[in-house]
Amino acid sequence: MIKLDPFAGPGFAALGALAKAVDDVDLPAGLVELVRLRCSQLNGCAYCVRLHTDAATALGETRDVSSWRADPAFTDAERAVLALAEAVTLIHDGHVPDTVLDAAIREVGAVRAQQVVWVTSVVNAYNRLAISARLT
Repeated sequence: MIKLDPFAGPGFAALGALAKAVDDVDLPAGLVELVRLRCSQLNGCAYCVRLHTDAATALGETRDVSSWRADPAFTDAERAVLALAEAVTLIHDGHVPDTVLDAAIREVGAVRAQQVVWVTSVVNAYNRLAISARLT
């Protein structure tokens, strides 16, 4: 099987710069890693799931992000963030519902909600690169 090099080309450097900018968001680092992990789970990117599980664990996160809806350990703000991240990741199902966006803005503010959209968009791009390159 022929594999692609996900690190080749000028786009990867640009994505890296965008990812570095996203690292400066005004959200708890553990929550950012849970967002990245959840998006990677939804996209089926085993490489990124492992990467973000390790990163979240290193930041002290022990919660199972796949059960965020039912787990009382997640706050309303965290649930709103994860719901927004899921809606952006699954955008092919339609648009981000107004109720999801409104809840995120209400819980974390408009600036942080937009930051969630950026974090989600960047990790989704990385997921697609890793999956296309067949990273394992």
